[in-house]
Amino acid sequence: MADSPIPSLADQALARLRKLADGNGIAPEKIELAGAQENVFTLNGTARFMPFCERQTGQYPGPPQGKNRTIVAGRDALLSEAEKRQKAFLQGREWLPVAIADLKTAPGQGWGIENGRITMPQFSAVLAAPSPCPVCHGQRVTTCQHCNGQGLVTCPQCAGGGRETCPQCGGRGEMSAQPGQPCSMCQGLRTIQCRNCRASGRITCPVCQGRRGVPCGNCRGSGQVTDEIALDCGATVSFQMTGEELPSGLRRGLSRLGAVNLSKGHADIRIVEDEEKEKELLPDPDAIAEEEPEAEAQPIVRYEAKLPYADLRLRFGDGRVVLAPAFGKRGVLIGLPPFLDDALKPAREKLAEATRGKQHIKDALDARAMREALALQLSGHRDVKELRRIYPVGLSATAAQEIMENMRRALNLATRHIRAATALLSGGTGIALLGILFLTPRHAELTKGWPWFGELGFDLALPCLLAALGLLALGKMSQIILRRRFPHLAISVRRHAGKTGHALVATIGIGWIALLAFAPAKPLWLVYLLHMVKM
Repeated sequence: MADSPIPSLADQALARLRKLADGNGIAPEKIELAGAQENVFTLNGTARFMPFCERQTGQYPGPPQGKNRTIVAGRDALLSEAEKRQKAFLQGREWLPVAIADLKTAPGQGWGIENGRITMPQFSAVLAAPSPCPVCHGQRVTTCQHCNGQGLVTCPQCAGGGRETCPQCGGRGEMSAQPGQPCSMCQGLRTIQCRNCRASGRITCPVCQGRRGVPCGNCRGSGQVTDEIALDCGATVSFQMTGEELPSGLRRGLSRLGAVNLSKGHADIRIVEDEEKEKELLPDPDAIAEEEPEAEAQPIVRYEAKLPYADLRLRFGDGRVVLAPAFGKRGVLIGLPPFLDDALKPAREKLAEATRGKQHIKDALDARAMREALALQLSGHRDVKELRRIYPVGLSATAAQEIMENMRRALNLATRHIRAATALLSGGTGIALLGILFLTPRHAELTKGWPWFGELGFDLALPCLLAALGLLALGKMSQIILRRRFPHLAISVRRHAGKTGHALVATIGIGWIALLAFAPAKPLWLVYLLHMVKM
């Protein structure tokens, strides 16, 4: 542990708490620093590298394809070359400077990286070995299986006999119109020479066209196949953090923050560069010459992080003293009680009354946290996490959720009447427009000549469009009313539909269905649907 006091950490934490208290029911000066013990702790980190060189094999017909292929002669040479390169990469240390340089470009120079993966294209490769096709032996063709390599097959019309049934007399041997008279085509023989094979009984093979062979399917007629091995080389990174004996408060803070986040402005992190480290990273040439495996390079990078920490004793307005650890250059506070919950209780009660219409919403805005919650709700940032970002300490998650939920309800109550009127007007207008369309010949005139699916798309899109316009009108009218009440705040037109919006959408949907049911001329798609239901 270093004995370098950093008074600014305590001052920073105190200033932060007073800022949170200001305007929220606690006088900032009532929060006092009763005592502080501050130190700077040194954390050590080690990033360890583990090289990998993964192999992926494949085969495809034809000669090698693609760029940057290393061509070798034969499959045995391919396997030997791949194994040689893998062994050279995994046992060598040429990749280490590349891995370290890549690690330094990461946030925090790689501090806290877990299960990181560094790929190194400069050490990766694709090896290819073309060889004669094992099926056709490089001849590009194989024996036609349809004709067994003869080029001829039995004629299917005469079954190889060379003669076929006479088509004129149907094999009867006499004229159908003149019984007893020999057929003029077959002369009474009932068969004639086969016209398909010209009485030979064999025809040219339709598969190989008489060539007795077909292009080899294994190599696609190229006579070659190519075996490939892709080597993907690089290194994985694992991180381990150690340090001197740390206070329990700091250990809790580090566990909550995570080692990787220390590089985000919480600590001064540097890579340890010294002669001893260089000796560990680089192999000893003499030892390598003597083939001593113990002298191989240790693939590690060492870090040093300076982290300020303070055990603060804080006194609040009620006289109680609270122990609150603070750590990091950003003064992260942990273990602090929600001191704002009780201070904001009067404003929270007024806001709860405003949700029931017994209090005006403006009466609850004396506290700054309420005004900030109002601004978040009006601007469309309604998630409780938004308020928690402003009050990461001092305000419990339960209280923050209550404030945001009650603020939303109070705003909905304040715009209830205008939203109800807008919903009635929008719903009535939408149903009236749909009625004019479906209860008059206008729909049939408009969709004349349309296919049924085009008509269906139009009929579905129309109520959706009217509902969307109604919801937009609800948001716009609410925005106008809220802007009059809170002219200095940004107000988003995008608001939750709520029960009023859902009722509006349901009204338009039900009205659309009812109008279709009573329409004198049913749309074509509806006629098809009803017909299918009856079937």
